[in-house]
Amino acid sequence: MSSDYQQFSIYGFSINYPTGCRVEFNPKSKEYEGDVVFHFPDKSKIFLSWGELEKAVGNFLTVEGHAEHSLEKVRKSGNVKNFQKISEDIIDVHSHRAAFNVVGLEEITVGLLTGKQSSPRRAYSIHVHCENSARYFVIYGIFHAKTAEDFEKIMLSMSSSLNCH
Repeated sequence: MSSDYQQFSIYGFSINYPTGCRVEFNPKSKEYEGDVVFHFPDKSKIFLSWGELEKAVGNFLTVEGHAEHSLEKVRKSGNVKNFQKISEDIIDVHSHRAAFNVVGLEEITVGLLTGKQSSPRRAYSIHVHCENSARYFVIYGIFHAKTAEDFEKIMLSMSSSLNCH
């Protein structure tokens, strides 16, 4: 592991995250359902969520179907407009087929003094189904368009380090 990364490990799985991140573990997390947030100094965040694979497979026959459902939830959220899928790929994560998606969107924020503002963003998600651990994992984040490519590399590096079983 590079000295630029540290390891987060819990419940029999691990992932490497960039040194300098603040790690926020959801205290309600359990072995088969939970999440953690990696906070970057520039206020960007990368999320890792996990859940029972049986529940995901019951609703979505494939990892691609699971990913598509997640993207649809983002598309329908009230603070998003101009949602556009940029790319979708299948990548390998710890010998599992994983769905990697990139979307462009505009995030609407409302400020007391600034009113409504629209900011271009890129959203990345990587969905993994791991039969060995009976869990699914999702790594995701929404970033400013100008720093998005840097975060894409970080997310791909993190996904390649995911040891899910």
